[in-house]
Amino acid sequence: MAPLIALLCTFILAVLALRWRALRRGASRPDLRLAGRIAMAAMLVLSGSAHFVSTEAFVAMVPPLLPAPAFWVYLTGVAELAFAAALLLWPRPWLGWALAALFVALLPANIYAALAGVGYGQHTAAYLWFRVPLQALFIAWALASTGVLALGRRDALATGNQQRSHRAV
Repeated sequence: MAPLIALLCTFILAVLALRWRALRRGASRPDLRLAGRIAMAAMLVLSGSAHFVSTEAFVAMVPPLLPAPAFWVYLTGVAELAFAAALLLWPRPWLGWALAALFVALLPANIYAALAGVGYGQHTAAYLWFRVPLQALFIAWALASTGVLALGRRDALATGNQQRSHRAV
């Protein structure tokens, strides 16, 4: 639940801060993609760091099919921290797809943990099952905040205009 709370709370704070910045610059609205990337980066720093602080709990979630479970826990922790930095420094559509692929790759560990009744600390199987559809939210968030998915009518129109201009060239 902590990743979801971090994501939503950071998003709200980022929207408020960016709204204030937009008003000071005479813009009408904040950059929601930037707020989304800031929130996703904060969530990834939180969860990526947890891989190093609570390694044993994450090791228990690794399916027995994979050798050297601690290796996978550290690798995914490093990947989450690297993605957090990349979201803020190099926001590109390919990054959204790569982050979505990471979330898909983590899904079997969440399913295994829920089925086996093992998992992050004292959390119940219900919490672990809740994490499965939560991955879909994280995937959509990664794709929307990096420009792969349109956020609204204005984005959809801009995306359509960009596609038409690329076809004309």
